[in-house]
Amino acid sequence: MSSLLSQGTQSPKSSTRLFADIRAWFIWSFAGLFYLYQFVLRNSPSMMTEDLMRDFTIEACALGFLSSVYLISYSALQIPVGLGMDKFGPTRLLKGAVLLCTIGTVIFATSDSFYVAVFGRLLIGAGSTCAFLGSLKLATLWFHPERLALVVGFTLLAGKIGASLGQAPLGFLINAFGWRNALLYVIVPIGFALSVGIWYFVKDTPPEGPYKPAVAPDTSIRTLFVHLKDIVIDRHIWALGIYGALMYAPMLVFVDLWGVPFLMKLYGIDKTTAGSITTMFYFGAGIGSPVVALISDYIRLRKLPMIIGAALSILCNGVIIYMPDIPFSAMYGLLFASGFVFSAQPLIFSSVCQLTPLASNGTAISFTNMIVMMLGLVLQPLVGWFLDWIWDGIMNNGIPFYTVSDYRFALLSIPFCLIISLLLMPLIPETFPKASEEEPAMA
Repeated sequence: MSSLLSQGTQSPKSSTRLFADIRAWFIWSFAGLFYLYQFVLRNSPSMMTEDLMRDFTIEACALGFLSSVYLISYSALQIPVGLGMDKFGPTRLLKGAVLLCTIGTVIFATSDSFYVAVFGRLLIGAGSTCAFLGSLKLATLWFHPERLALVVGFTLLAGKIGASLGQAPLGFLINAFGWRNALLYVIVPIGFALSVGIWYFVKDTPPEGPYKPAVAPDTSIRTLFVHLKDIVIDRHIWALGIYGALMYAPMLVFVDLWGVPFLMKLYGIDKTTAGSITTMFYFGAGIGSPVVALISDYIRLRKLPMIIGAALSILCNGVIIYMPDIPFSAMYGLLFASGFVFSAQPLIFSSVCQLTPLASNGTAISFTNMIVMMLGLVLQPLVGWFLDWIWDGIMNNGIPFYTVSDYRFALLSIPFCLIISLLLMPLIPETFPKASEEEPAMA
């Protein structure tokens, strides 16, 4: 009889665990939504290329700089923000970061000067620094370590949803209302609403404290800088960061900026349709991020999925950019496949967390993310410079006219980066915890 009752009634421990899980996902969701929101802002120039070149009277290299200047403040603040999160917790920084993103968007949308627009993008990048770091730092405090890869996967899923919203859906709004009004009357109010949610609901840790360690970590300034020194001289973290940066090239270069105008030229389509194609990359990455994380956990390996992802990325992106006469409908599937195999890249963050102690996770993640994003500082304007260099000087309605061949030449950087990422794999260790090192699940 007692066994039947126990089968039909949920134990207090399992009920408590379920409540803790729901609460953890609820708290994380606000940081995840912020990560989604900042991706819309980051990708928005890809749907405004012609509008921005016309309104600010600029060419491809200057447009690449305007887009990548977001990454200057984003990269420069990674380590300070990571140190701040380890010292003060993620909540305080997240509260101000959303407001900074929103204010930067207002400045960018109302600017009549190229340099004022650059300043607005700098503010957006500065605020966005906290989104990914805050999501992962909250995950290390609210979730059991065995779920970290899954939470990273869902964080990336949120980002890819935001990135996809910043493609065709944002293009539709821009076509309907103009780029300035689309930002001011749709994107900005969402930012203010998200800020209110973070202020009221997000806390650094559960009431009962974080999952680990039992003793509170030393978060003195001196200790944090000792941890930073250990991270900076760790060759494994450098190898993971450089691999992640090189694997990011298809997103930073093609999807975030130059893919839409390339596809417009290739198929003679409008930007909303071209945006619907590049959006498939984010659908693939959004689905792939948790799937690849689950596969990695199941096979108990991090490195093998990273190797396979790099090899398949070379194949997918080579076909997308250089294979002639690809049917229009097939390009949707190819961009989806490119996004799916890209999903091996986020495993670097799980690996970094597993290489470093909890007290320095935020700093380690921020340092790795800084390495990843610094590549965008070079690649986005570099592709624009290549376009201007090979351009024959023809203008069309006040906008430089770049041919498909021009784009294919400029986009050579993508397969080049991916090949190097594959060659780096011997320098990257396997970081999945051995059975004897894993912590028991919380009862």
